[in-house]
Amino acid sequence: MLILFGLSQSINAWSVNKTLLNWFKNSDVVAELHAKHVASPEARHMMKDTPLVTASDESKREFASGPIGDMVSKAMAAEQELLGDWKVQKIVEAAAGDGRDFDEEASHAALLELVQNSKITLFSFVDCPWCLLAKDLLHKYYNGDDVTLQVIELEELGWRGKEVRAAIALSTGRTSMPACFVNGKSIGGFTDGFQRTLTDKEEESILNEDAFVPSSFRDLRHLGAGGLKAMHESGELQLLLLDKVQ
Repeated sequence: MLILFGLSQSINAWSVNKTLLNWFKNSDVVAELHAKHVASPEARHMMKDTPLVTASDESKREFASGPIGDMVSKAMAAEQELLGDWKVQKIVEAAAGDGRDFDEEASHAALLELVQNSKITLFSFVDCPWCLLAKDLLHKYYNGDDVTLQVIELEELGWRGKEVRAAIALSTGRTSMPACFVNGKSIGGFTDGFQRTLTDKEEESILNEDAFVPSSFRDLRHLGAGGLKAMHESGELQLLLLDKVQ
């Protein structure tokens, strides 16, 4: 009975999450934010116009590491699980905004070249709290020799940053930053990674012709990676950097 009750509660929670997120994605607020991103000459994130981005780096660290930051991370994970393909589509639309043509193959090739330049490549927003934590952590591994690190701030790339972000989204299914690549494969963000096998949602997306399925479907994921923080704490990141994890 306890198991059935727990299952029922999980289903109810999932249903509520889905309802809230569907309301959110169809809201005027999201439509306005997306319009700003499409028109913007550089990549944007949803917190761009909030007081958080003007806070000190130390305040951002405290926020992202604290209980509220943890709640935000979990909410973003739920959003990714339930609205992932829709978010990818919106990021691609932003890259093709202002009457431009988004060349998926060329952008994918450019992304491959970028992530193969260094042992670790971190794509970041300059004012993102979780990007700041990721940079703090990765500098513990950087030695300039066996472990090379490049940090790419999307805003500093101008319009090309929107194309790079779209290529990351198409190749990994993730749209949030930071996006960390090790040995040319994405291990996810700071607090999230990838399941070893396809989720039911992804399998359904592949089989459903009406769904948004990128042609370069999820080809740069390091499956089984749990995200930067978890892999650091478990020691798996160190093994991956030593090429001992396949």
